[in-house]
Amino acid sequence: MLNAERREAIKRKITVEQRVLIQDLCNEFNTSPVTIRKDLDALEAEGILTRVHGGAIIKTAVGVSLSVSEKEKINLKEKEKIANFAVNLIKEGDIIILDSGFTAVHIARRLKLRSGIKIITGGLNVANEIVGSNNELILTGGVFNLSTLGLSGVFAENVIQNTVADKLFLGVDGVDFEKGLTAFNYEEAKLNQLMMKAASEIILIADSSKFGKKTMGFIGKVEDVDRIITDKGISSEYVEKLTKLKIKINLV
Repeated sequence: MLNAERREAIKRKITVEQRVLIQDLCNEFNTSPVTIRKDLDALEAEGILTRVHGGAIIKTAVGVSLSVSEKEKINLKEKEKIANFAVNLIKEGDIIILDSGFTAVHIARRLKLRSGIKIITGGLNVANEIVGSNNELILTGGVFNLSTLGLSGVFAENVIQNTVADKLFLGVDGVDFEKGLTAFNYEEAKLNQLMMKAASEIILIADSSKFGKKTMGFIGKVEDVDRIITDKGISSEYVEKLTKLKIKINLV
């Protein structure tokens, strides 16, 4: 395996697992500790990770686009807890927008036993969970994105522009107080911008690993959000800043 290929594999591994150990990497790539240390040093120089004794941890500001299967593995328990709380904010008769993120999938899964809710989504993974329930499902249409299992583009944007919703449950790839809410691609970011305009209440569903990260596509300012549901791994510094912005915070 070439150095560049191995380093790319390490980059994706640490993005999923948040930390790596030198010995584990030696075993996985069948190479020496000296080589792995050089790889970690190179990735640290790129700003991908921070070296610690015996390995490395991911830098919170870095964003790496992941495959669907990789995203499914990240912070699963936290996403389930967030979904458990979020679903209790939804009442019969609500018109809600769910994005195509995996936390939204968990919310949709919990709505199967509910009824009388109108659910608007561009996420095929989300829609699949709603099919067969006693709720009304509205798909935005649009261009399919394999990396997100979501629909975006002009068709999706037109639907959202003509939508009035009670609540938006928004997942993002990064939350940064300076750069705002961000997504990995511009099409997704633009659609999320329109979703924020369409909803009376914007509820951010983001596990603590998203805070301090920023990616390419700007969605909106942190202060545009009405409520944030996240896990207890979020730092006290972020909680303090969010409190000053008068955003409702629910730690689960």
